[in-house]
Amino acid sequence: MKINGLLFFGLVGCCMSMMSCGRGKELLSEKNYDSLFLGIHLGMTRSEFYDHCAELNRLKVFTHGPTNTSVEYMLTSELEKPVVMRFYPSFYKDRIVDMPVTFSYEAWAPWNKQFSSDSLLTKMLPVFKKWYGEDFKVIQHPSQGKVYVKMDGKRRINLFLRDDQFVQAVFTDLALEKERKREEAEKSN
Repeated sequence: MKINGLLFFGLVGCCMSMMSCGRGKELLSEKNYDSLFLGIHLGMTRSEFYDHCAELNRLKVFTHGPTNTSVEYMLTSELEKPVVMRFYPSFYKDRIVDMPVTFSYEAWAPWNKQFSSDSLLTKMLPVFKKWYGEDFKVIQHPSQGKVYVKMDGKRRINLFLRDDQFVQAVFTDLALEKERKREEAEKSN
């Protein structure tokens, strides 16, 4: 992906912790639950997202992920071993409605069982509780298995095992999701 002719590199390193950039402190507020991480929030416009990421790229905080639509950030202080975080949002009406995020150990390999996703999930859940609050609930999803879910305000967070390598989180703006589903239902009628 190109922004202003420059290669867009990935995610955020300017922050000492995931919640220390921009809107992260709003997570502690009862009024606003749109913050995600590293200054990114639900409802952010496409151009705001690109501008924010371009600035962090300029600061050499992000790197480009393995695809044109992925941003990469290295978690180095949150866990004992480095973890690669990759993300890229889905937009609805030019605003972030979903933010799928994957996490995997940098040293992951099929033969390194200590770096499997189930091992990582046990480490990421406490990190998510630190960032977003303690009250994650466990549900049993028919295809994803055990999913840790937290809903506050308009933000839903799902955290689960995607496969042997990746732990996946999906952040969703419930208000925009409801609007999108209503519009899709109207179109199908």
